[in-house]
Amino acid sequence: MNSKSTRRIGMSLTAVCFLFVFVVGWIAGCGSEKAEAPATAPAETSQAPAQQPAKEVSKKRVVILGFDGVEPTIVDAMFAANELPNLAKLRDEGSYNRLTSAIPPQSPSAWSSFITCKNTGAHGIYDFVVRDPAGKYGPFPKPGFGRTEHTQLDTNGAVTQQASFVSYRKGDSFWKVADGQGLKCTSLMVPFAFPADDMTQGHMLCGLGVQDIRGTDSSFFSFSDAYEKQESVAGGALYPLVFDGDTAKVTIPGARDTRGKFGTPSAFVETDISFKVDRTAHTVAITTPAETITAKKDEWSQWVRWSFELSPSYSVHAISRFYAIEAGEHVNIYMACLQYDPKSPYIRFTTPEAFSGELEGRYGLYKTIGWDFDTHALRKDKLTEDAFLTDVAQTMAWHERLVLDEMDKDKNMLIAAWTGPDRVSHMFWRFRDPKHPLYTEEGAKKYGRAVEDTYKKMDEIVGKVVAKLGPDDLLMILSDHGFKSFRKGLNVNTWLVRNGYLTIKGQPDAATASANDPKQFLDTIYDWTASKAYSVGMGSIFLNLEGRETQGIVTEAESSA
Repeated sequence: MNSKSTRRIGMSLTAVCFLFVFVVGWIAGCGSEKAEAPATAPAETSQAPAQQPAKEVSKKRVVILGFDGVEPTIVDAMFAANELPNLAKLRDEGSYNRLTSAIPPQSPSAWSSFITCKNTGAHGIYDFVVRDPAGKYGPFPKPGFGRTEHTQLDTNGAVTQQASFVSYRKGDSFWKVADGQGLKCTSLMVPFAFPADDMTQGHMLCGLGVQDIRGTDSSFFSFSDAYEKQESVAGGALYPLVFDGDTAKVTIPGARDTRGKFGTPSAFVETDISFKVDRTAHTVAITTPAETITAKKDEWSQWVRWSFELSPSYSVHAISRFYAIEAGEHVNIYMACLQYDPKSPYIRFTTPEAFSGELEGRYGLYKTIGWDFDTHALRKDKLTEDAFLTDVAQTMAWHERLVLDEMDKDKNMLIAAWTGPDRVSHMFWRFRDPKHPLYTEEGAKKYGRAVEDTYKKMDEIVGKVVAKLGPDDLLMILSDHGFKSFRKGLNVNTWLVRNGYLTIKGQPDAATASANDPKQFLDTIYDWTASKAYSVGMGSIFLNLEGRETQGIVTEAESSA
């Protein structure tokens, strides 16, 4: 193939919205004024577009690759060092531009703009959380892009409503619009494109946004003989291992049972796990209700299937796996969240529905959780840096293999995304910034180029995709936002208090007022009769608007002044 005859657009880092309004509009008619949805309430359902008569399609394809959280200054430095040869070639033969991200420049907003060809105000996704202005001011106990509606059972255990995911996003994906016009499209792991679209021509595998069977972004389990009590932590739960000889048993909560009161054991179907350690071989035999596997120290185990019976006629199926951090004098075992079983998913996450099981038939069991790298566990020191990076390498490689296989199939458009660069940046940037409070020289020697290593993997993926392009194919590579060091945090609500916009109950002196009780939240901490603004989420500031907030005092005239 003559590489110069292949139509390519190089990388457009830090941006998604404006470039793809043009490109997708060219292909599928998306982004026109007629496609705009009313910016009112979140769309509870999304109807598939009416199928148009099949058209004679061009042989040329559009291939779009997305890499989350890629920082262009690092890319430029690696270009200068000749470390990204495939991307550099695209830069030289096509184009390479920095564009503006969404407002606010957060992943949910930016990817939703990419998906729908709309700005943030039109699609309605502003943050990782969604606030509750008509209630208690704070965020709903669910992510800002949608919510899981759990399976409902009657008193006899019969299913009255299947589990589903309700997206708050307004506007259809451009590949769904293209499908309605008779084009064959495949979307693989695009962030915040969940639930799976109804399409007649194409395929879809959802990525970031797919929750675990309990309706969380990812809740890990950690088992250790060093724990004194069972407790919940941010992103997971800790379970003490009390050994009788070399064997210990624990009981964990599994699938959500909506007939039980949330926060009590009856809210979940519980199951037992036993651990038998071979302290000489540094292995742990882990027995679940379905099977026994062996976890070796410093290695990921095979996948394990789970079945949680809510009633004689209904069970929830899941998969998980383990990582043995210690398996000797002490035992420390990490267990990944209980995620959808591809053969029997709690909520459909592929199009067609059978596609998830087909992928298992091709490759064996695979990770189905959207938050596919457990940053929570690493942040809490319940997973090691080496385990995390091994998982990143394995997961990116799995996605690569899937995309390259799909490149060989008949289609008009392929969209695929990887979140590894962003997650590695979140967790390892501290080792490349000497001014970061968590920087260590030892860590820098070992992990100081972890971010660059994911960029090299990105470059390898791009090279392999380019090798499969035809002479008339169009390639685009993009990222949703860049990345910088995070050395300090700012409590926006404290700033609002200090500047007279927000008032703490019983503390009228703005210079000294302080809200330090972790058991209290927005509705109980602040005096809303004397507060004009507040913050929820990743720094967004909202007016305490009369008629919108439950105790709003700012009039419409004041809000626009």
